[in-house]
Amino acid sequence: MVGAHVPWLELDVFVSDLRIKKPYLQIWPGIERNPISIASIDALLEQECVVVERPLNLLLGTIEYSKIVLQTGLDPYERDKTLFHELAHLHHPVLLCLGDSYSYFSEREQLQREAITEWLGRKARADPTLLRHAVLSFGLEPHVYDQASYKAFNDMVKQPASPFIDNVLLMD
Repeated sequence: MVGAHVPWLELDVFVSDLRIKKPYLQIWPGIERNPISIASIDALLEQECVVVERPLNLLLGTIEYSKIVLQTGLDPYERDKTLFHELAHLHHPVLLCLGDSYSYFSEREQLQREAITEWLGRKARADPTLLRHAVLSFGLEPHVYDQASYKAFNDMVKQPASPFIDNVLLMD
């Protein structure tokens, strides 16, 4: 089964295969009609959603009411990937099942839904405009670690020159 530490290509293949095998899941049209966007991030901010960092047992992130809680000490890429995973949960709560609603699904289906959540979060995080908006709106420190973050924050974060970075797309 796939999760947070699986390479992008493996995750993408898994979710694409799941789409073929389970086209009837209500998640597919829902995520196509309603992608994570600047407006959806702004809606969370209007609801006073905040991001906090604190030690978590076994989790990289979780949601507690209007808080996105991230594990302390995550490297910048893991932090942003986890932020967008939790944003995917918040943006599609009925489709992706938060908290107790997981009890209605088998363990296999729960893991599949987590894989879809991870896939959605990583796709959204790879968009430099969304990455910049989320990181700055939630008051997080911007970092450059791949092409998306370079495009999002190069004007803010001084990094050594990397002429190859425009030719590299890292999703994991």
